[in-house]
Amino acid sequence: MSQSMRDQVNSLQHFQQHSRLHFIGQWKTKMEDEFRELFAAHPEWNHGTLEQQRAFIHIDMDAFFCSVQLAKPENAHLRSQPVGIAAGKFNSDISSCNYVARTFGIRAGMYVNAAKVRCPDLVTLGYDLEGCERVAKTLYRIVFESFPHNVKMSLEVYSIDEVMLAADTTDYAVLQSFCETVRRELFAATGCTASCGIGPNIMLARVATDRAKPNGIRVVDPKDVPSIMISLPLDYIHGAGENTMEKICGALRERKYISEDTDADDVTCGTVQQLKLEELQQILGKKQGETFYHRARGEDSRVVTRTGDPDDQRYLGKRVPNSVGCTMNYAVRPQSAADVANVLRQLLDDVCGKLRRANAVAQGMRVTLLERHPLHPKETLKFMGRGKCVEVHLSLKLPHPMAAEEAELMFNELDRAVRPLLVTSRSISDEERAAQLGLTTGAEDQNIWTVTLPALRDIVIEDVRGMTVQATGLRVKGEAPIVRQRTTGQQLSLAAAFFNAKRPRSDEAVTVVESTPAARLSDARGSDVPTAAATNAAVCAVAASSAEQLYALVSRSWRGKALEECIAAWQRGCEAACRQLDYPLVKAYLRGALVKLAESAATDHAAKCFETLVDFANTRLPAPLDFD
Repeated sequence: MSQSMRDQVNSLQHFQQHSRLHFIGQWKTKMEDEFRELFAAHPEWNHGTLEQQRAFIHIDMDAFFCSVQLAKPENAHLRSQPVGIAAGKFNSDISSCNYVARTFGIRAGMYVNAAKVRCPDLVTLGYDLEGCERVAKTLYRIVFESFPHNVKMSLEVYSIDEVMLAADTTDYAVLQSFCETVRRELFAATGCTASCGIGPNIMLARVATDRAKPNGIRVVDPKDVPSIMISLPLDYIHGAGENTMEKICGALRERKYISEDTDADDVTCGTVQQLKLEELQQILGKKQGETFYHRARGEDSRVVTRTGDPDDQRYLGKRVPNSVGCTMNYAVRPQSAADVANVLRQLLDDVCGKLRRANAVAQGMRVTLLERHPLHPKETLKFMGRGKCVEVHLSLKLPHPMAAEEAELMFNELDRAVRPLLVTSRSISDEERAAQLGLTTGAEDQNIWTVTLPALRDIVIEDVRGMTVQATGLRVKGEAPIVRQRTTGQQLSLAAAFFNAKRPRSDEAVTVVESTPAARLSDARGSDVPTAAATNAAVCAVAASSAEQLYALVSRSWRGKALEECIAAWQRGCEAACRQLDYPLVKAYLRGALVKLAESAATDHAAKCFETLVDFANTRLPAPLDFD
């Protein structure tokens, strides 16, 4: 191995400097600092918190990474040819392609060699991340300089190639004129084009942009929303992925709203409007069902929070995240436990930087290790890539809430948890290892396999292909912790835990933000916003529903063939409780499982099964459970 290659292996700094995904992922964080400096130098660009967000403008660059390259004079001869952007020539994936390439069926995410089967004349160019940064910052400057002085606005950076603006006017002609100015000046300054969508809410502004592409402007007038939504394909709605579409289409077929042979792409929001709120919630879950019920009608209560303005963000309800993390999944090739520890330390240093930025402390940590799938070769298709892997999650509770200044103590906790799992070799073959973990293989299978920690020991060091470190259970420094335990000092019985989780005894039992972003802006938007009491009632209903499922589950027999079915039902209910961060209810689920497993299975099997369920819950919570 050359010296330059040795410098790359197991180096987080090299990975981050050359990773497109890291560059994109950190862009919003980077812009928070940049915009603070911009507002200090140009205070007139910060219009203060908008009490009324009446119209929204979505600006999205066209084929961004590709456009930046094709804007260069030396690449002018390629503008009429199919062009894609990728890091390599064969086994790299295409991140962006021009609209000429798209006519051949080329899409982002394809491997270069597969794309060239469809289009042999496809030209591939590398990334110009510095050029992308230059163009994005030019867009921001033009937006601030061109925005009408008699209108207030707020700008939120969504990604390196898109921004969302909110304005306190409904004069769409003024906003359309602004968009034309931005597009004209952007092209003159950079040679790149952008599309703009204007609408009465964030979702409809996005829909307008989709219809404006490439290189256009589209306006959704509020009075046209009902007719637009009737014919709008459901997959235009943000969040309507393959699984969601499958569930909704299944319900529509079951109720005879569409025929059995209707393709998902042909399902419109108008068709989905025939489903009642309760039906969508039954299909998708309470929160997502409610979201799609409103989105299918063109309703969206989200607001823009200004990038670089923490006061505005706090006012509109933005809080410290539940967790922060850092991942490295390229050029990870440890040869010893010390190499693994070195990567962990680099990842932790990055995480501590994020803790410092958030002025937060962490109550727990979570480590993810990617181990080579035992049935796949050691040499990956993509040079130094991760290949197909088994994903291992390990959650741990810190002795006390720790800040970035206690990085060494955090590292000691991580190292103490990870090191016992590592071995230099295993006595069993790869095939036996796969059988032990219940894994299968297949060339077409793109999964990263996830197994629970109790089932996975003896991780061969040289098979580690990636790592993630997360700080979990975050809260602001000096802020009182959320109390999740009763103060009686007594151990809860299953019945007591179940009863306590079923429904909060009073409104004080549920923490609710007194004034939500949507509530603050409801006068301008004309939306019906739930009150705090209604929000409490909704939370109570979710808790009651999950508790009722638990009661039904512990009333059943878990013996024999029913065991597997009961565990699957238990996992669904427990996962719902985890999503609500209802720790007492999660504990009630575990206590219920413990009782039923003790009744139904041999001691050794019951113990292993219960350990698996505990790990199942811990990997879905921001901080691990504490049974002390």
